[in-house]
Amino acid sequence: MFELDYKEKTKRYSGGIKSFLSDWMILILFIALVTICMLTMSKFRDPKNLFNIIRQASFIAIISMGEFFVILTGNMDMSISSIIGMVSIFFAGLVVTMGLPVWLAVLIVILMSIIVGIINGVLTVIGKMPSFIATLVVMNIIRGFNFIYSGGLPISGLPEGFNFLGAGYVGVVPFPMILMFIIAIILYVFTTQTSLGRSFYAVGGNYEASKLSGINVQFVGILAFVICAVLTSIGALGLTSKTLAGNIALGDELLFDVMTIVVLGGTSLMGGRGRIFGVVIGALFLQVISNVMVLMSIATPWQWVVKGIILVTVVLIDSNTKRD
Repeated sequence: MFELDYKEKTKRYSGGIKSFLSDWMILILFIALVTICMLTMSKFRDPKNLFNIIRQASFIAIISMGEFFVILTGNMDMSISSIIGMVSIFFAGLVVTMGLPVWLAVLIVILMSIIVGIINGVLTVIGKMPSFIATLVVMNIIRGFNFIYSGGLPISGLPEGFNFLGAGYVGVVPFPMILMFIIAIILYVFTTQTSLGRSFYAVGGNYEASKLSGINVQFVGILAFVICAVLTSIGALGLTSKTLAGNIALGDELLFDVMTIVVLGGTSLMGGRGRIFGVVIGALFLQVISNVMVLMSIATPWQWVVKGIILVTVVLIDSNTKRD
């Protein structure tokens, strides 16, 4: 009896360790990476550099938190790069060319993003199209409209005050950092403390069982794309505010980083598993890697190679940790 009880306790303890490593591997690696860099690189531990890392990671983290909801339901949104360009160029056009107030232009581009999110959701959830194909088609359509509207040229001349969103400070703390953590906390409470928030996990984990349990799976699936579009628009506005110019190419190189961040944060591509703060840590982890390579004066082509090797290694370690 004692031996069986001991084995059962050992099994539960072992499962707890595996579960902890599975859920927080990226946090462990992030702490290890930052500790090594702090001890070995004086430029890295400069407070200005540390704040810069967080500021640079903030808006891509917000965009990644949106993609998190789509992947959590077992889908994928490939249109975020075009949504970023759409928000950037149309916002600049509404403010600079048409003379609309900033607040009104913000509401209009967010509404435009919501419409795109609904279209993505309807095509995927109701139209039964694979999300990869549906959002890829939408991405190209939006890209076409972006080019038609702007002629492929940036629109500059946004008011100086708008720069606060992307480069402002509250005391010594960058405003983007505050915004990122406020959004992360709200989404954490939403996904852990509300039945609707937990429904995203249920739908991604077992679609048919969720339907039988009374969850409105179509609503949840479409809502995931809408949340993604809204958070992408917020991130796009932040990125636009840094340069005070609208640019249709603003998000062209961000899709890979966003997908990588969500996976690094422990979100399963099969759906049903992930944590909001894991996404935030994933964004910070990726930005630390980029920052270190810049400080080491590593040429851009080699940065791609090094980053690719590191990311593949991290994903492999995380994937193997999840195995029973």
